[in-house]
This record gives sequence, structure tokens and C-alpha cells, in this order.
Amino acid sequence: MKFTIRLALSVLILMIAAPAFAGGPKGDCKLLGSWLGYDQIGAAWWTSTADGQNASHGTLNLEVPSAWHFLPGAVGVSELRGVWKKTGEMTYDWAVIGIAYDESATTLGIAKVSGKDILGEDCNTVYVINTILEIFPPDADPNTDTPDDVLFFPDHAGYRIQVNLPEFP
Repeated sequence: MKFTIRLALSVLILMIAAPAFAGGPKGDCKLLGSWLGYDQIGAAWWTSTADGQNASHGTLNLEVPSAWHFLPGAVGVSELRGVWKKTGEMTYDWAVIGIAYDESATTLGIAKVSGKDILGEDCNTVYVINTILEIFPPDADPNTDTPDDVLFFPDHAGYRIQVNLPEFP
């Protein structure tokens, strides 16, 4: 009887502890939060915030200060806003849309950026792959129309923004 109880308790403890040993924080990683991304040469390139009511889908705000350079005559682009969804244990697909404008605030085009994020094992690194920028005319529907231009970006990394306050004397 004592052996059976000990065996049952041992099995129960192993069942509870096994996931922690078998993959670290993998299952606890979430895209939710704010991120800072770098280009291939190591310069800061974008910031984003992934929000949501749960860990499977939500809204995404992406700011790419240099994005307007891709449309002739543009002097700026609005913040890119869109959605993300979980596609695997550590993978997420996303798409955002912004409006490029000229110096008189006239819409010159619609920018749609989409890609895939893969969270690193540390939960604080994101690998951004398959990033595509599609440029549409101002009267297009970026969900159904064909873009005027398509640009592909190299894979790159981003890092979770964390609260690390400096120590004060």
C-alpha cells in the first residue's frame, strides 16, 4: 500500500515537473508586448506593440520611420496598424497597413507590410521572416487588389522592450 502511494505521488510529481524540464519557457512565451527591431547592419529600424485579449490573436501597431522612402514624393507614412494571429507554438503571422502622404497631407498610396514572427526560446527575442511590403494606389483595397509594387526584406531580429530602471545613488 505504501509503495503504491509513493509510486502514485512520484508519477504525479513527474507529470507536473516534466514540461518544465522538456522545453523551458516555450509554452509560456507570448507575442504580447512591445518590441524594438534591428536591420541587417544592426541599426534600430522599427518598434511595434502587439496587443490582444488573449495569446492567440490581436492588434499590432508597427512604426517604421523610414517607410515613406519607398514611395516617390512621400514625406511620411502613418503608423502601420493591423492584426496578428498565432500559427504554431512559437510562430505568428501578421499584417499591417499604413498611408503614405505628401507635404500637403494628400494620400499617395497605401503600404501593406506582412510577415511571420518566430519567438526565441528566451521569449524576449523575435525573428522576423518573410517580410513583404506591398504598395497600393490610394483608391485600392489592399485586402483584394493587386499591388503596384512589391518589396522583400531580409530576415532580422527584434527584442522585447523591458523595464530595466537604472540604479540611482
